[in-house]
Amino acid sequence: MAHMWRNLCLILLSLADAYAEDCLPAIIGETVEIPCSLHTTESLKTEDISLEWETSKGDIVHAFVKGEDHLSNQDPQFRGRTQLFRSELSRGNFSLSLSNVSAADVVWYDCRFSRSGEESSTFLCHQCLQIAESYSVPVVYGQSAPMLKNKEAYFTCVSTGGFPAPKVQWSVNKQPVQDSRRVDTRLSRDNRGLYSVTSVLTVNVTGDMFVSCTVENERLTEKRTSAEIEFCSLHRVLIMTTKNEQSRHHDKWH
Repeated sequence: MAHMWRNLCLILLSLADAYAEDCLPAIIGETVEIPCSLHTTESLKTEDISLEWETSKGDIVHAFVKGEDHLSNQDPQFRGRTQLFRSELSRGNFSLSLSNVSAADVVWYDCRFSRSGEESSTFLCHQCLQIAESYSVPVVYGQSAPMLKNKEAYFTCVSTGGFPAPKVQWSVNKQPVQDSRRVDTRLSRDNRGLYSVTSVLTVNVTGDMFVSCTVENERLTEKRTSAEIEFCSLHRVLIMTTKNEQSRHHDKWH
């Protein structure tokens, strides 16, 4: 029985990934066109057309009845944000323009079409949105205390305002950090649903280092890399020598 449930879960996850790949990418705050077309060779009369865009939950996104927008039952989430391409309706282009996209718009959208005299509508389109937003260029900070050779040091990478959750890759002296135990990455979200990422890298200091951090948004196939920062280490022997010299100088005068 456990084996059967495991296989079922794997199948559902595969289907979810397949649907995600078919979803339309949309940038938060921008306008997206949700496509829908009726394949027709005749020119349609706008006054004979009725369209209804709704979510899979049944919320009215946009309604168009016999040549006019009918938005009295439009869900408040979409008010003032939707528009049809009026000049294209006669050609069967029933696409919907949705402005100021937000994370709340990640739902399925259905479009139904009917003509005057028809008792029922025809289901035309079923489309989902996949929201994305670019991350800020990451910034790397070193620890405030001096870096001592043969000791551990800490570096922090910060990037904000992106979606979905990113991947973070550190590089030291142009070589990727492979040991995940050396990296502690944490996420937070703001009131718009966007992520901020803070990643801390722990390294053993062997000498001067060049450190950088890359934040990857896979949905946008976008990578942003910080400036490469040079951090200089202090050798403990030099520090001890300095202390000895200070001690001898102190004894000379006492």
